Amino acid sequence: SSHFGSSSKVPRRIGALPSGTVPPMRTSLLGGGGPSDGERPAVGLRGRRWLPRLRGGSGDDGCSFCAGVLCAMVFAFALFFMSVLEPNEYGLLRNSISGVVHVDAVRGGLHVTGPFKSFVTFPAALVTLQFSASPKADRAAVVTRTGADPQDPDSGGQPIKISCALQFQFIKETLNEVYYSLGTYEAAKQRYVLLSANVVGNTAQDFIPTDFWMRRDVIASQMLYEINRTLWRSGRVMAKHFEILRVDFADSYEQTITQIQVAEQQKVVNEYDQQVQTVVQSIEVMRSENNATIANISAGASATSKEICARARRDAFNLKQGMKAEKYAQLRNRLGLTTDQMGEFFRIQVLQQNRGNVVVGVPGQAGPRSPKQEL
Repeated sequence: SSHFGSSSKVPRRIGALPSGTVPPMRTSLLGGGGPSDGERPAVGLRGRRWLPRLRGGSGDDGCSFCAGVLCAMVFAFALFFMSVLEPNEYGLLRNSISGVVHVDAVRGGLHVTGPFKSFVTFPAALVTLQFSASPKADRAAVVTRTGADPQDPDSGGQPIKISCALQFQFIKETLNEVYYSLGTYEAAKQRYVLLSANVVGNTAQDFIPTDFWMRRDVIASQMLYEINRTLWRSGRVMAKHFEILRVDFADSYEQTITQIQVAEQQKVVNEYDQQVQTVVQSIEVMRSENNATIANISAGASATSKEICARARRDAFNLKQGMKAEKYAQLRNRLGLTTDQMGEFFRIQVLQQNRGNVVVGVPGQAGPRSPKQEL
């Protein structure tokens, strides 16, 4: 009180209030229910109003501090003692200080590693290597030569450019060997690119040029076999898939190939045309034979028809003549005509048929005439 004025009274605190009294917030913050009549707040040496010290919380500051320390310890443990791998990653645990690498590899997830240790990562999924002119390719297309063509043994093969793609996979049990011999993933990948390109170039020399468009599947299978054997022996990985994307020969050779193939196709077309003409000529021969057979049958039928008609006319004539003779004989017998009279009758009948009615004078006799005289 000697330092803050003449008043000897100290402002009351919240804890000093009578029981059952709840002071307003402002009053609690200022440290009391306000000065009574005749009381003045204490003033400092410089005229500043003195305020009581503020207090907050419910007395659990110790628990909060412990929780904060625990969280910090957990964070520090996770930061320095744990490492994370992607689901499709393998990891080899390496000591950052000594450089020692554990033999056993682990796959993706959260792992307790300890301080100053981390993972050397390798992909667990298939890795694709592409050899082409694409900007995303790992290397340009493989330039090599084919084997010598048997039809042109002095040529020594044709220059060729092979665009292809390869997929290989790391083996979990051999990752430590890969790391000891080749180093990290990027270094190992470059080594695999070089080995695969060499195998493709060497294998291409075992096939002649025509095999690259007639037996390309066989070439791809052979290259996959050789690449897998080489990568496993030198890099401890397995080649899973291989595909030839494109094959480019020299422009002059490709033009020659095109002309040869066009000539061969034209030869096949001509052979088919010849077969067609053979069939057409066979059809014409069969048509001529059929026409000749038809003509023979028609001629035979016509001759037979005429013969039958002639026989019929002959038989009809004979029947007619026989019937005429029979009737004339009956007429002669009935009329009692002589042979001369019958001859005269026939003559008159012929004249009537040629000239119409003819009157023939017959010497008349008195008295009635007999039928013979009328005739």
